[in-house]
Amino acid sequence: MESDSAEEKSVTENSNCCKDIRIVLLGGKFCGKSETGNTILGCEGFDFEDETVGNTVRHGEVAGRWRVTLVESPGWWKTLYPDETLELTKMALIQSVSLCAPGPHAFLLVVDLDSILEEKSGKSVEEHLELLGDGVWNHTLVLLKCGTWQLMYTTVGEYMEKRGKVLRRIVEKCSGRSHILNNNNKSSRTQVIVLLEKIEKMVAANGGKLFEVDAAVAQDVERRMTDVNKKAKERATESKAERDALRETYKDEIYRLPEIKLLVAGWFLSGKTRVADTILGIPLGERKRTHHSELRQSQVGRWMVQLVDTPGWLRFSSLKDTPEMVKQEIIKGVSLCSPGPHAIILVISASIAFTKAHLRSIREHMSLLAPDVWRHTLVLFSWCDSIGGTTVEQFIESEGSALQLLLRKCNNRYHSFNIRSDDPTQVTGLLEKIEWMVAENSILRLNANETDKWEEEEAVTEAMSPLGESLVEMFENFYKGKEEDLIMSLRRILVRQEDTHSISQPPEMSDEEYESNERMLSTWLREQQCTREDTSEYHSDLESLWSNQ
Repeated sequence: MESDSAEEKSVTENSNCCKDIRIVLLGGKFCGKSETGNTILGCEGFDFEDETVGNTVRHGEVAGRWRVTLVESPGWWKTLYPDETLELTKMALIQSVSLCAPGPHAFLLVVDLDSILEEKSGKSVEEHLELLGDGVWNHTLVLLKCGTWQLMYTTVGEYMEKRGKVLRRIVEKCSGRSHILNNNNKSSRTQVIVLLEKIEKMVAANGGKLFEVDAAVAQDVERRMTDVNKKAKERATESKAERDALRETYKDEIYRLPEIKLLVAGWFLSGKTRVADTILGIPLGERKRTHHSELRQSQVGRWMVQLVDTPGWLRFSSLKDTPEMVKQEIIKGVSLCSPGPHAIILVISASIAFTKAHLRSIREHMSLLAPDVWRHTLVLFSWCDSIGGTTVEQFIESEGSALQLLLRKCNNRYHSFNIRSDDPTQVTGLLEKIEWMVAENSILRLNANETDKWEEEEAVTEAMSPLGESLVEMFENFYKGKEEDLIMSLRRILVRQEDTHSISQPPEMSDEEYESNERMLSTWLREQQCTREDTSEYHSDLESLWSNQ
């Protein structure tokens, strides 16, 4: 939406002082936004090696004529549409406008001419920009970051005529506005001055009006971000408390494993092999795509790690569409770490959105391994370097119900890797979590009907509206904490036996432990029954609400 309100929202006309120009840089990942921002400001204000899903703001003065505010917005993968882009990225795109209040004079769409703009990447550009609103094209100028194309073509017009059909369409959406910027020649300020003069002409053509996001959209994004940050903080606090409790519970030598056997699974291009190499301490770039399950081992700290990397499936494919060879190799992976893996590492990329289609595909492919696979599974988020500036908990909370359902099935066991980092603590932290999981599995065993519960919960999640999800969350928060003391007490009663995979007999405990847990269980059950009776009418209303959706 365009603003036609106050005079202060027009370009400054006083030629005796610097004019304010507020610009938002838009574009896909690795298109050169940071480098372009540095060229405009004439300094190294933007770190083009720092990949984030947030906005970066820099200020500078150009030619003594303009005070420039530059907002670098996060990029999207050039072949993905908005429904596959992270929610955090899409919300940051909307919020970029508010970071240059009262509004930006221009959006600069950065296009790298070294990469040909195909039809799919062109549609991706169009759909991502239109998240900002219909009027965005009236305020956009295409900034052509030139490169090796100069060796082949005399002019940009010739380039677009021969190879730039999609680019020409996008430039036409911007009423033909474009500019060439050579980032290899930062000392040339003329190219920057001409760019800012073009922006002034565009603003004048718009009647001096600045761009504004629809108020309802902006408020909704602000509300969602506040909610995400609140829930992420709560999740991080709970996760830390859980880790501290487990570390204290299993601090004795008896719970330590000299050897850990891992099976790594996930979809193709999720980062499985990078994760496997990181765990084993293998330098990046030495291995290629995994076609067959393969056992490798390495001494990692105090653990001898045996690891099987399995072939990936296509991320949206159903099990029936996956080649038989891939399915057999995944099954073969279990036998390679005989008598069985201590843990399944399910690798999920944090660089793209997680959808219900991903959830269905994962569930089907993981069913190849074992009916109770989820009690042995830990979710590992890869490529967390691509969400720099945010936490993995913010990623989890922003992506919504499908990802959160998957984590609940894994008892909220998750870990994150920055694959470009050589920090050894991210690996030792993972192996500690696996050790604790193995110790817990020696006591707590999932119900045989767990697979049926999965289907029921997934079906409910599919059908639930945002209002229904809010009501469920309210009930979960109400019950939270009632059973924590009981569960933690049970965890502390570990069976002192050599085989820690599972147990066939009830856990051994002293008379004092037995009586204490019996009292806690009885109290908890009474509280649950009382609560159910007190809220039975509300539960009835809730069921009625769901049935009418």
